Amino acid sequence: MRYETTSDLPETIRDILPEGAQEIYLEAYKQRWEEFDEEAEPGDMDRHSSAHRDAWAAVKTEYVHDEEKGTWYREGEEPKEGQRILDNLKDLF
Repeated sequence: MRYETTSDLPETIRDILPEGAQEIYLEAYKQRWEEFDEEAEPGDMDRHSSAHRDAWAAVKTEYVHDEEKGTWYREGEEPKEGQRILDNLKDLF
């Protein structure tokens, strides 16, 4: 399945990535989707898996995952205060 907008991305990706990271993910996914060699060898990664792999790699070039908080934020920046509060609320439930 090819994604056209960030709202087309799987809900799990939309839930964990901030908007900017979603846009990076989407663009990398679409680019790899278009470039994928339809004549891949048997056993090679399929088009969808290859696009997802490249999309995650693109996100990780600009965003960092805070394992403790479970949040993604742009490298060199700290999560926004509102995000910290939201994360703390999620921990309560």
